[in-house]
Order: sequence, then C-alpha cells, then structure tokens
Amino acid sequence: MDLNKKSILRIVAIVLITAFLSIGATVLVMNSMRGDTVKLRAEEYKQLSDLFVIRDVMETVEKEHYGKIPTREEMIANAAKGIVQGLDDVYARYYTAKEYEDYLSSLNGEYSGVGMLVAQPDGTGAEVLDVYKDNSAERAGIKTGDIITSVNDVEVKNMPIADLASLMNGEIGSVLKIAVLRNNEKMSFDVVCETVNIKRVDYALFNQATGYIRIDMFTGSCAEEFSEAIKYLKDRGMRSLVIDLRNNPGGSLETVVDVADTLLGDCKIVTVSGKTEKEDVVYKGSGKGVEVPVAVIVNENSASASEILAGAVKDNNKGVVVGMTTYGKGIVQTTFKINADSSWLKITTSAYLTPNGTNIHGVGIVPDIEVELPDSMQGIAISKLDQEDDAQLWAALDYVREQADDGE
Repeated sequence: MDLNKKSILRIVAIVLITAFLSIGATVLVMNSMRGDTVKLRAEEYKQLSDLFVIRDVMETVEKEHYGKIPTREEMIANAAKGIVQGLDDVYARYYTAKEYEDYLSSLNGEYSGVGMLVAQPDGTGAEVLDVYKDNSAERAGIKTGDIITSVNDVEVKNMPIADLASLMNGEIGSVLKIAVLRNNEKMSFDVVCETVNIKRVDYALFNQATGYIRIDMFTGSCAEEFSEAIKYLKDRGMRSLVIDLRNNPGGSLETVVDVADTLLGDCKIVTVSGKTEKEDVVYKGSGKGVEVPVAVIVNENSASASEILAGAVKDNNKGVVVGMTTYGKGIVQTTFKINADSSWLKITTSAYLTPNGTNIHGVGIVPDIEVELPDSMQGIAISKLDQEDDAQLWAALDYVREQADDGE
C-alpha cells in the first residue's frame, strides 16, 4: 500500500501519542479524519506538543552536535533519568531494562559485582560496612570502614544507594577503579567484577539456650532463610532470641513483613500510608510467632525494612530494641514498568507508620536500651566484631537471658 507524506505524518502522530501518553493522563480520540486531518482535543494537543520538545532536542543534537552522538535509545533514557533527577526524591530511580535486570540480580543474592555492603552515601562518600569473604573487593585490599568517594571517576557523595549499586555491579571480568578514603588518606583500587553469592541470614545457638540471628538485608531468600533459622533454633531448645539488624540497610517490604509474621505472629506489623487515608494498607501477622524473650540490636546504619521490624517489636511489646538510634528512613518506594520500552521507574509513593502510628522518617527508632560500641570497634563489620567485647550484643544477651530466667 502506498502512503503519501501527509499520511505518514498522521500515522507517526498517532504512534507517538499512543506510545508516550499514559492512558491515565489522556485518551486519544479521533473525532474525525477527513483526508489528512486529525482532530485532537486541546489538552491532547498540549500533551503532544510537550513531547515534541524532546523530539526537537533529539533531532537538533543529531544534526548539530559536534562530537559523539548518543543513540536515540540512549537519549530517551537520559531524558527519563533527567525527569527523575528533577524530583525532590533521593530514592527515585529510572532503570533501563538491562539496569533493572542487574538490580534484581543484586537483590536476589547472586549478581555480578565486587562483594561489598555499603551505607547510604553522605556528603563525603559511602562507608564500606562489610567486605564479603573470598570476593574480589577483599582480594583487592578494600577494608571495612573505608569511605568510597568515586567509582570509575564518578563521585558518589550524596548519590542514591541504588545508583551506587549500579555503578559497582559491572559485567563479569570488567575492572572498576574504586577510590576510597582510609584514615583521611586517599587510596585507589582496581577491582574485578565477578559473580557474587550472598547469604542474607546467619544464625547460631549460644550456650545451648539463646538463639542469635543476624540479618544482612531483607532481600532475596531472606524470609525463607529466617524461617529455617527459627526452626533450627527451636529444635535445639532455644529459650531466648537476639536478632542483629546492625548495618542492615533495608530491602523489600514484603520480605520484612514475612519475617515479622514468623517472629511476632498475630499483631499489627506496619501501616503503609498513601496519599489519602483510603490508600492506607495495614499489614498484620497471622502466625503463632516465637514465644521466647526477644531483643533486636540496631545502629545508625539500620534503615528502612530494619526499622519496620524493630518498630513492630517495640510497639507490640514483643521485646526490646538495643543499640543506637536507627537511620530514619520511613518512606516506601514502588517500581513501575514503562511498557513502551520495558524500562522501570522507582519513585517514593508512600510513608510507613509503626504499629503505634509513628512516622520515623528523619527520626529513627530510639532503642529501649541505648548502648554504643567503643571507639576501637567502630567501622568493623558486624560479622567480624570480637563478641567478647561487643557491648551491644552483651546488653541484648543479658536482657533476654534474664527474661527467660524470670519466666521459669
């Protein structure tokens, strides 16, 4: 079938509207098509004109820019990222389809990277909270307590942690140049990306009586690993329990709700507060829970999902919170698929409230028993602390053991 130029332009206009305008924002209505004329409502025309700004910029760059020209796909992705960066939302993120695939892999516990746990970057950089054993970061010489200042010469200060994760999750075999501060000394390491496997939950039984569970992050198979840990400890006669959430940056809402259900049983866990009260969602536990004295250890790097669990334990009087005031991230992000190109958009959509209705964003969870680690232990990975000198751990152990003894 032959098409003249005007017919082609008409079809292109229809395709653009269909591809770029969300159904919720507008519905394309072709009132009439007489010859080569398409009639649009005024608001539809305005929305289409807005999109032509992006088109005109792309065409001008392609025609006039002196230098390397990005592909159309790259320019569209950059435009989308620019919109997200313009939000007052440090947790918002636009992912291409490939970036989102890599992001999911890192959450699921197996990904291509260097094997480190890092804190949310601040005005200096991102503190290395843990260096996973037998991974490339450890072999390169990076240590817990180092402050990452740049990756491949890209500064990371105040960068959303998801962006930093993407920078460090390179293809297998690629080399990342990671600059750090160590005791105010600048250092640089070349670190090879490789497959990283991470177990989210570690556990042990102390003195054949007190269970200890450390949760690294609420992602991947964390909920299943936590259930396995509880079963293991119960089968061996656990009489009290300490849960270590120090340096845990958070993770999935669904995962922490599952963990809280296993731990706390029938109670309110968290309320996710939407833009209106009608959009509020209350999450409750329905199981039996763990019927032994419980203490949860937190610190200033315990954030988001960690604070949900700590808040649920505290507000439901199911145990005590030990350590230092938490990070204070009380907002929730939702990820939406952009069907036009299979990309993904993550934006803040709601806040969460502890069972007593408290929004801890910017405030954190204040511990029932405040204990600070000595200066000599600051900056050491939780998994590598000397337990004999771990004042926060001992405060938690002393509490649950006293409660267990009193309950006899």
